[in-house]
Amino acid sequence: MKTTLSVDIRLDGIEINGRLYTYPILLTELDALFDEEVEKYDRSKTEGFWAWFESRVTAKHNDGVHALSVKFLVEDGAHQVRIEGRPFDAEFGSTGPTYPNRDFGNGYILARRTEPGPDQHVKEITVEQKVPRQAAKQKPAAAKPKAKPEPGPVVEAAEFADLNFKLLVLQSLMYETELLTPAFSLHDFVAEHSDREFDVDAEGHAPIPEVLAHFAALPVPRALLTEITELEQDGGNEIYMQIAPLWDGEDDVFDVADFADVDLLPKLRSMTLIGVDEATLDTLRTKGIDAELL
Repeated sequence: MKTTLSVDIRLDGIEINGRLYTYPILLTELDALFDEEVEKYDRSKTEGFWAWFESRVTAKHNDGVHALSVKFLVEDGAHQVRIEGRPFDAEFGSTGPTYPNRDFGNGYILARRTEPGPDQHVKEITVEQKVPRQAAKQKPAAAKPKAKPEPGPVVEAAEFADLNFKLLVLQSLMYETELLTPAFSLHDFVAEHSDREFDVDAEGHAPIPEVLAHFAALPVPRALLTEITELEQDGGNEIYMQIAPLWDGEDDVFDVADFADVDLLPKLRSMTLIGVDEATLDTLRTKGIDAELL
């Protein structure tokens, strides 16, 4: 059953329905707010996320206990979100960059707007918290060195002929099924690169070279490709917004030129594409793929 929340993001925590939840917020406390069954996607004992899909709220964690970030959908009145007592649109207006953010000391408040246009609006608000970790215990001076662990199995990475096709695969694995983690975050990438300053507002209309290079070099385990049954290419794909957050979708920078990589996906049965002709679609159909233009 869907639950609508009244949220106020504050420096000392998040006030939800009149109660203040101080940082770090327990996942179990969040779960108690909802009348629906939580869906838990734990990639390991220390990484994953909890989701309340009907209520359109997700919380990521890295310790299985605390919420590292909490995302609230705000479009169509899904949740009433305020920031330090003010409506969120007083902080993040309806128009502007796709991913505006604000540093508020204990973490970050991030907004996500829809694509630029007359109907542009803020779609969701995420609060990223800084969850303290326990300091590692000092090893006794006389402790014997631990034996080196046995190396794990070598993961075979797929080789792609077309980078833009690889981006479609990463969109599916990283942002849709979330089988490939952690999901790339432009915000974190920019923060971690001290070799140069990034001006996303100035550079974000086209692919940011360092980000595109990151995805080009990123290994994709071949075993994950057997999980993909459909690929959907849309100008608003999350991966495009990470590479070029202000891209207007009016050029062919992300068009796929070589579809030889479909042979890497044995279970692929459906593709929705942009920037291809009917002959290309027909060729894909001969491979048993239901291929259509967006």
